[in-house]
Amino acid sequence: MAARQRRSSGKRPRSRVRWWVRGLLALAILAVVGLAGAVVAVAWVEASLPDIPTFEEYALRTPKVSRMLASDGTVLAEFFVERRTLMLPDRIPPLVEKAFLAAEDASFREHGGLSWGGIARAMIVNLWRGRISQGGSTISQQVVKQVLLDPERTWQRKFRELLLVRRLEARLTKDEILAMYLSEVYLGSGNYGVEEAARWWFGKDAAALTIGEAALLAGLVSGPEANHPVRNPTGARARRRYVLDRMTDLGWVSPEEAARALAAPLPSRSAPAPSLAPYFTDAVRREVTRIFGIGRLNREGLRIRTTLDPETQRAAEIAVQVTLSRLYQQGRTRTRDEEAGRSEPPEDEVLDPTRPLPDAPQVLPAQVVRCHGGEIEVEVAGRRARLEPRSLARRILAGHPDPYAICRIPGARLPVSVLDPQEDPPRVQAEDGPQAALVALDPRTRAVRALVGGEDFEMRPFNRAVQSRRPIGSTVKPFLYAAARMNGLSADTEVANTAVSFRGARGRRWTPRNFEGGYDGRLYSLPEAMVQSINVVAVKVLAEMGSGPLVDLLRSVGIDGAIPRDLSLALGSAEASPLALANAFADIAADGRHDTPYFIESVLDALGREVIRHEVRPSQVLPPAIARWVRQALREAVLRGTARAAASLPVPAWGKTGTTNRSREAWFAGSDGRLVVAILVGHDDRLPMPGATGGNTAVPLFADFVRSRIPGGSPDPGRPQ
Repeated sequence: MAARQRRSSGKRPRSRVRWWVRGLLALAILAVVGLAGAVVAVAWVEASLPDIPTFEEYALRTPKVSRMLASDGTVLAEFFVERRTLMLPDRIPPLVEKAFLAAEDASFREHGGLSWGGIARAMIVNLWRGRISQGGSTISQQVVKQVLLDPERTWQRKFRELLLVRRLEARLTKDEILAMYLSEVYLGSGNYGVEEAARWWFGKDAAALTIGEAALLAGLVSGPEANHPVRNPTGARARRRYVLDRMTDLGWVSPEEAARALAAPLPSRSAPAPSLAPYFTDAVRREVTRIFGIGRLNREGLRIRTTLDPETQRAAEIAVQVTLSRLYQQGRTRTRDEEAGRSEPPEDEVLDPTRPLPDAPQVLPAQVVRCHGGEIEVEVAGRRARLEPRSLARRILAGHPDPYAICRIPGARLPVSVLDPQEDPPRVQAEDGPQAALVALDPRTRAVRALVGGEDFEMRPFNRAVQSRRPIGSTVKPFLYAAARMNGLSADTEVANTAVSFRGARGRRWTPRNFEGGYDGRLYSLPEAMVQSINVVAVKVLAEMGSGPLVDLLRSVGIDGAIPRDLSLALGSAEASPLALANAFADIAADGRHDTPYFIESVLDALGREVIRHEVRPSQVLPPAIARWVRQALREAVLRGTARAAASLPVPAWGKTGTTNRSREAWFAGSDGRLVVAILVGHDDRLPMPGATGGNTAVPLFADFVRSRIPGGSPDPGRPQ
């Protein structure tokens, strides 16, 4: 009995051992299977993860702001789909780094991308709430969220995030990760990244931010719209204080520095949008789009350095506005109703004045039918339309006592152009007078320093300085006499100012006339004929030489419009834009050297690499001696000839006026000794300007422009003509 008891007691321990062994074995198998499953799951998830880009790859593919800059760095225009400028890894401002690390991830430089304490806290909160509502939120994790993953909040996405953070830290340096973060973080008002927020709120680069400014931006991360400095200054101050307190606790700023930063006022408004030189910037935009395409311009963060000089541009814009208001006061305009009552053009009319100009606004007669509450309703081409009040600005600038006086004249008529025919009712703008265009460029390089294409780009975007092709009148004569000299005619040659007739192509006889209408019978040397702009002498010289040499010379100096091969060419029937005419006169200023006018000095990509740079490529088109001879004669034209309205300028100005038949165009092209300038004044539909000439219309504009650029100088709107 005792023996059986001993045997039975010996069997129980062995059975218990077998049970534990089996349990441990099962657990081991489960662990191995689970581990294998986890490895497979991780491998499967990792295989579907996006690649970690290098910083350069990130920089090239993320949308950025392209900026157009003046020659002095002034921002002229911005193009973007997302307002972002890259922060480069080697240019992170120390104050910006400290502020954002204090606010978001103080141990960023020490950890491997994950804050396990933060993750644990977030997991507890998420499990308690039953949903993903918090994250670990290191800067590395935020970069993964912003750059590599979609914004959904799920456990699967969180798992992918943790795996990607490990890869991110392995592939990129800490500076590169931080630069990505500082380029991506949204800081309100449509601004992505610190550079854009610094420009928006403080009008400066991120490198120039103070401690308080950097702290304010860092404080916006948690709620950029909720803590908006203008809409919620209390919240913005509280967040700034939090960041400064963290920086002080970490020993990154002193308590005294933090106190001074706290006392600084908040920004009261965001930086205004650029508005300088709209016609110039539109011309550059068109050129950049032609070279790169609209997609690259709007996304790739191009840095477009232009030739524009802001001070010269401001002087040009002021001079144009003063001249146009002066012309309005003088009444140098004519409605189409008045023009219809005039007789046929004289026989020496060299162009059809009714032909349409390329892309120019169509001017139509309109009748006022109703005025109410400051709005003017007109009838134009059988349709009712709304007159844009802003288009009456010229009347206001000219000191008109009541720009809306037309409302008190029953059935008053005025010329208008339609802004958008598709609108219902359409909007129209008043065409109270002529428009003006001005181009100023450096004759040594052909860099365009100023360009005005009209009175108001927003209302009248047609760029008359670049897009318009108008007959150039007597500004052709310097090239006529230069061509004559190049073809053997002596400078001492004298030509009689007497009547002469020529038989035209249709058998009609044509008798050229001088501007004043008579002939004094004198003998004129070529320089004197140029100074006094004697038409008959010019026609006789061209008749003797033939039109071929002049046509060739005009093409070689870049005249870009139609050039008739007949005697009308001596009176300026050739067509050119103000830009082309300015560049042609620059050939005279540059001793006969020709080059292409340009707007763009260079284009850099988002990483600062040069994409294109302008190259100067001159060619000799005029003998230097003849160019100097022409220049000397044109100096006399200013001192005692048709351009003498500029004689009192304290600079060695020279140039040539041009007036086409019935004063449809008034030109001046010349120089103040440094820049070459071309000016065109005229109606878009070529209506006459009664009494206007290049000498009394375009030259005073040139003089105003030059005076505005002299220290202490300004245009004189009351100066008599």
